[in-house]
Amino acid sequence: MNPVYIDIGEFIKPHGILGELLFNLYNPSSNVMDSDCELFIKENGAYQKLKIEKIRQANKGYLIKLNGIDSIESAEKFKRTSVYINKTDIKFDKDEFLISDLIGLNCYNEKKINIGSVSEIYGGETDVMEIKSNSAVYLVPMTAENIETIDIKNSKISVKNENNYRI
Repeated sequence: MNPVYIDIGEFIKPHGILGELLFNLYNPSSNVMDSDCELFIKENGAYQKLKIEKIRQANKGYLIKLNGIDSIESAEKFKRTSVYINKTDIKFDKDEFLISDLIGLNCYNEKKINIGSVSEIYGGETDVMEIKSNSAVYLVPMTAENIETIDIKNSKISVKNENNYRI
């Protein structure tokens, strides 16, 4: 099976004269930078593993020093470059999912009737799942009171109280 890469952030700009790069993690609450996962960039349609010398936290993200990048000029080519990780390197807690894995899943109510599929997830203090069908749209808060189960393997979500959230 081919690896699946997830875009986790981007190099914003060079930082300092020694070639460090300011990196913005799209999800600041993620612990992905605390792990030993490998980072990749995409060059000419192929993913290339980055050789990292050092990573340290900074006020506005992370400062990353790459092997062989020793000047502001050599770091400049990475400006606005997306950074990826292999999806298999992500460690999920129970009831934690990638949004991209939820989009398109079929949703069933308590009577086992298909009420539509997930079209969007709106992030916030409580994430909200948008479920669309030909006849209705639901905006369901993703809480234990409303989501019974999420089964990625079988592409389905069991939803409760959907009629409270029909728009």
